[in-house]
Amino acid sequence: MIKFFRQIRYKLMNENKTSKYFKYAIGEIILVVIGILIALQINNWNQNRTNENLEAKYQVRLLEDLKEEKAIMEATLNYSEEVKRHAKKAITLFENPLKNEEDPAEGLIDFYQASQIQSPASAKSTYQELIASGQINLIKNDDLKTSLIRYYEYNWTNAKSVNLPSIYRENLRGKMSNAIQEEIRNNCDDVYVKIRKTYEVTLPKTCNINIDINIAKSELLSLKKDESLKKDLRSLIGNIEAKNNYIKSLKKQLEDLINQFETNIK
Repeated sequence: MIKFFRQIRYKLMNENKTSKYFKYAIGEIILVVIGILIALQINNWNQNRTNENLEAKYQVRLLEDLKEEKAIMEATLNYSEEVKRHAKKAITLFENPLKNEEDPAEGLIDFYQASQIQSPASAKSTYQELIASGQINLIKNDDLKTSLIRYYEYNWTNAKSVNLPSIYRENLRGKMSNAIQEEIRNNCDDVYVKIRKTYEVTLPKTCNINIDINIAKSELLSLKKDESLKKDLRSLIGNIEAKNNYIKSLKKQLEDLINQFETNIK
């Protein structure tokens, strides 16, 4: 094609048809410009199509992460409720001195399990990938993008309300016999369960320890005489309730965000 246009130019120049030559040259320039514009338009169309495909894939991945995040929150709430259940049972031992006389091992388990803590991790790998690569703007829906950024940048797993120090944990584990603690850890420690793509921890619903009943009674009696443990247990329960209320409010925000993504993907 280029050779064909060149031959026409040479023919016009050789025939000394200057005006026709210039008209032809202008026409050729216009054709070249039109060709460039068409090529740019095709390139833009291809790029937009590529971006739309990427956006769709990222939105599906983000939705999966958000659903996993919800499962992590629910596991965190369940774990905290289990710890609170043991803490409340331990407090009843102070209020009812005769309780657990027949099975003091159960009381020791409640004391220990009330000192357990959990450190949840956020499911945000896709979001971090988008931020690190500068591709967060692939998400064209501004409201959706803003909600996503606000949610993840807050980082609930590092919030103070979620990570309050357990004074009771330090107090109890400094006073309970190491041998008994070891026995409880070996038989009643965290259980790992598969939640979507990750593993989360839960406390066993029931467990048994092998310990001499007289030793267990003596240890339990010693703990029940310590008023500081009772005070710390009450504080622990209050902190757990505040933490769970906080997580429940974030869970509602997360559910709204999941609904936004599901609506946008449709």
